[in-house]
This record gives sequence, C-alpha cells and structure tokens, in this order.
Amino acid sequence: MESVLFVTALVLALVVNLTAAALRGEHRRVRSAAAGHHGAQPTPYELAYLSGGPLRVVNTALGVLARGGAIRVSRGGQVSLVLGAPPSPEPIEQAVLDALRARGNSCSVGELRRTTADGQAMSGLRYRLLGMGLLVPDGALTGATRLLSRLLLLTLLSVVFVIGAFLAVPVRGFYGAAAVLIGFLTVAVGLVTYFRQRRALRGLLSKAGHDVLASARRVHVRGARPMAPDLAFAVAVPVALYGLGELGDPGLEEELKRSSTQNAGCAGGSCGGGSSGSDASYGGGGDFGSGGWGGGDSGGGDSGGGSSCGGGGCGGGCGGGG
Repeated sequence: MESVLFVTALVLALVVNLTAAALRGEHRRVRSAAAGHHGAQPTPYELAYLSGGPLRVVNTALGVLARGGAIRVSRGGQVSLVLGAPPSPEPIEQAVLDALRARGNSCSVGELRRTTADGQAMSGLRYRLLGMGLLVPDGALTGATRLLSRLLLLTLLSVVFVIGAFLAVPVRGFYGAAAVLIGFLTVAVGLVTYFRQRRALRGLLSKAGHDVLASARRVHVRGARPMAPDLAFAVAVPVALYGLGELGDPGLEEELKRSSTQNAGCAGGSCGGGSSGSDASYGGGGDFGSGGWGGGDSGGGDSGGGSSCGGGGCGGGCGGGG
C-alpha cells in the first residue's frame, strides 16, 4: 500500500509541477507577444492609464485643468467651469470640459469622474495603448486562466491525497513517509504558484507597458517638483505617475482626495474591470498609496467613482456630490 501511495504522490507532483510551469510560460508568452513599443515619447495621459487606469487619467486631467485655471474645485467636491475657459487640445481634458458644459457648468467630482471614465476619449486612449502593445488585449489570457483553474483543481486533489494518506494508512515505512512529504511539497508548490499567478493575471500591462512605465519613473523621480511653466511637465506627468500627492497644491489635493473617498460608489463600470477602473491591475497603485507593476502589488486603488445623481444630471440636482 505504501508503494502505491509513493507512486501516486510522484504522479501528482509531476502533473502539478508541469501545470505550474505551463502556466508561468503562458503568462510570459502573452505579455511578451504584444506588438513592441516603437519608442515614441508617451504622453502624460498614456502614462496615467498605464500607472493607474481611467481614474488616474481623470484625476490627472482634473489636476491640470484646475492648476491651469480652466475649472474650479470648491469645498464639497463641486467642480465648476471657469467662464471663458478655452478648449483643450487634449481629448481627455476636453471630455472633462464638455461634461461640465453638458451639466450646466457645474457637477460633483464623482459624477464627472464616472462620465469621463466611461466616455469615448477614454476608450480611444485605451485602444491606442492596445495598438502600441502596452496593454494586454482582452481575452489574451484565456489560456492562462484555464491553466490556473486546472492547477487549483490538481492542488485540491493533492490536499485530499495527503489527508487520505494520513487517515487511511498507518505511515511507518520509508515509502509511506516519502509519499506524505512529497504530497505536502506538491500542495505547497501548487498553492504558492496559484496565488502568485492569480495576482499576476489581474495585471493589464504587457512587458512593453511595464518597461515604458519603469523608464518614465526613472526620468521623473517621485517627489521631485521641477519649476517648469509647462503644466504637462510640472503637473500632468508627476500626477500621472504617482497620483494626487504630486499636485503641488495641498488644498486642491485634499479636496480631490476627500471627494474620492466620499464618492465610494461605482457605476457605469468606472471602478474596476474592462476598460475602466483603477486598481492593482495597473502599474502604480492608486492616488492614496504606491506599489509595484501590474501584478497586484500596489498599495491601494484610486478611490473614486460616481455620486448617486438622478437622471436629471448634475447641474442643480446633485448637491455637493460628496
């Protein structure tokens, strides 16, 4: 009986390890197979999407427009369009301005985030990044996801095997003890690989996307605040890479952060999943923490989302939006 257990343990160990290796290989293949980045300098909003997803993009636009005097963020999270604000050449910034005009020139910041995150400008930005090979296409990780499920099933089977070996057979000989030890090691390998790869599969960045983001962070160091008249360099890039803490305006930063945490509800898909959202799927964590690249190591997500405005829009119908 102990020899049967030993052979079974070896077979399980072999199958689990082969599945784990195939999963890691498929994950690497998908992330490396995307079209390579051709070296064009990424825009601040491309960096923002890679770093924190749509919500980081919107927060970057809000910071740039507020610092540039095109919008005003008042207490309670109400955003107002400044009279005479010129159009913006940046599609995301223009989308924010258009959303405000459509709502009587004033709206809660939560509703503004939600509308912009679900808009055409954001979709265009995402498709551009996909075309550049910086994001993993939808469905590309289907094979890896299947291998992940198979690995979990095999690991659970190994757990059952180890428990059964303890309960059914008095393990005294060498082969019985070796079978149980191999079973434990197989379970450990399976669980460690499963949880690591499950976190990694949430990442939406390709290897090229990770490289672009890492290169930008080497050039633009966190906390360095260059004196530059260009808002794209002085505000947009730092906020895009590291979040609202790099705005350089403590009052505005605090108001946007307070509005983010108060507007905790998510609607319209703007808080996670698909083309919208800002979480550990992206490369830099949220505006309220920092973390590693797209494998789920971020310190926190951008806490935003929409207010619960009724169908009448936001002009006078949305209170403070907090």
